[in-house]
Amino acid sequence: MAFTGPLFVVGAPRSGTKLLRTLLNEHSEIGIPDYETEFLPRCLDIQERFDTETAEGFAAFYEWATRFMYFKYMAEEGRQLTPEQWLKASPDRSIAGLFEGLCRQDGGIPLGQAGVWGDKSPNYRNDLPALRALYPQARFVHIIRDVRDVTLSSQVAWGKDPVRNAQRWMDELSACRAWGASFGPQAYLELRYEDLVQNPKLWLSAICRFIGLPFQAAMLTPSRSAENLGDTKGVVGIVSTNTEKWRQRMSPELLLRTEAICGPLLAELGYPLAGQPQDVHRVSPAEMQLRKLADGANLMRFRVRDWGLKDAIRYSASALESTLKQG
Repeated sequence: MAFTGPLFVVGAPRSGTKLLRTLLNEHSEIGIPDYETEFLPRCLDIQERFDTETAEGFAAFYEWATRFMYFKYMAEEGRQLTPEQWLKASPDRSIAGLFEGLCRQDGGIPLGQAGVWGDKSPNYRNDLPALRALYPQARFVHIIRDVRDVTLSSQVAWGKDPVRNAQRWMDELSACRAWGASFGPQAYLELRYEDLVQNPKLWLSAICRFIGLPFQAAMLTPSRSAENLGDTKGVVGIVSTNTEKWRQRMSPELLLRTEAICGPLLAELGYPLAGQPQDVHRVSPAEMQLRKLADGANLMRFRVRDWGLKDAIRYSASALESTLKQG
């Protein structure tokens, strides 16, 4: 039986997930919504709260779900699904069915149309087992980028602390890779951002084989910009030179600290180290917590600037909820 989805694109923020989604969406038989959903794991945590089989239960679920940022972005473009449209687009009223309907409708692969539906949500790298339990047929593409460029890009984009970000990259990427390895090569594919931008045909062809579709040359020439932040903001196309920015931009002190945290995994992934290999030095839990508080304050400042205070509070609360687990 042909694979029809879901295809989940995951990876650390600022690792090229938006670029990969944009390139995949140039394929006539791949449909991934333009914005990341990010709320599916939370849906699984609270699904017993809503009886979506009833009109009242689905109405309550719709009200709850549309607080998340995905729906803010879609509403701003006049594309947010009404409750009636959402139900019509879905194969059934389960959480799995409703999420499929949302992604199919917004990704342009409605029920009955040939193709592969999916989602690009970087944070789902932390939820692979839950997503696989919900969709046993799911396939995952994990895009990885050099942590030194990831931390610098995240610092510019959102003011994220590079030391905390490096430790998260190390821990979360390691866990995601371990889960993927346990799923096997039929369900999990890993690629490096640097390889994608330098040889896009090779890697896009590999992804097409992974999901059982023929490669289409249109995937090499995106019709719009993939990026709204960073050095490639507004650029339409694949920038093959958008790599190793850390060599010019990272201070020697931060470079030493980053490689002390992530050096062995960097080397395992084929990234050259600037210094001599070191023993791993984890960031302490207390230091991570202090840096997390600073990150939260910076992120709220960015959101207030861009959205205003009211929306920043509302959607920050929903974004925080999307990362929480019951218990």
